[in-house]
Amino acid sequence: MSACVNLKHVGEFSQTSIEGIEKYEILPQNFTQICNEDCEQKNIRNFKIHKTACACDQNEKADSITAVIYATTRDYFYGLVDITDNKLTSYQTADLNTALSTGDFGPIKLNEADVNAYSKVSTLLLRAFTDGYRRKKVKEYITEGHGPLKVLLNFLEQNISGNLNGKLEVQKSSIKNFYFDFVTDKKLSPYERTKFAEDYFRRISEIAAKQKELDSFSEILREIAEGHDALYSFSNQLEDKEVKGKLARLSRRLKHVISSLSD
Repeated sequence: MSACVNLKHVGEFSQTSIEGIEKYEILPQNFTQICNEDCEQKNIRNFKIHKTACACDQNEKADSITAVIYATTRDYFYGLVDITDNKLTSYQTADLNTALSTGDFGPIKLNEADVNAYSKVSTLLLRAFTDGYRRKKVKEYITEGHGPLKVLLNFLEQNISGNLNGKLEVQKSSIKNFYFDFVTDKKLSPYERTKFAEDYFRRISEIAAKQKELDSFSEILREIAEGHDALYSFSNQLEDKEVKGKLARLSRRLKHVISSLSD
């Protein structure tokens, strides 16, 4: 692919993808937070204020693994922005040396496909950095990265829309059980029972708002995956007007979903 080809539209889609995936950093919930909240709720239910330390080590590990995969996925698009702009890739490589292994880590599971995908994208990024990838290698970068990138995007989506959102569903059920006894206890005054009901609906509403943001982020990941499908499918003709139009439409859709997440 010659250096004179205008790939501005590829870079713009990649930049929008970065903007979208970086919303991960403002998500309202992670596994460790939920673990601590559940632990606190359990202590409240048991009227316990001593020895209330929470065992959330596995959840912290799950968050750290998710953060590594998030950063690698984001950096892939940083690399694509640089290459399409005919710049030397300029991201840091230290974070790409993190080793991941298969296994169950509390709320998440890393299988061989996930680990291999992470390794392949990390290797691609390191090579792009050390070999000084330029625009002529856009096709190579996209075609080599496509498969493993989709695995990483799917990993992030499943852990956010599935595992993390699922934990919030369990949390809602636990809260409902906790307040049910108080709301239905006729030994309490109507005022007390009303206040407990108000607290219940407030907390459920707060959790539902968090779930909505997680769902929006999952939609962002799906839009990014669809956009990269287009890049991969048309990697031999990225300069065509049809490809430019398709990427422009996908970018507009992606920006609309991004705007639904608060800053």
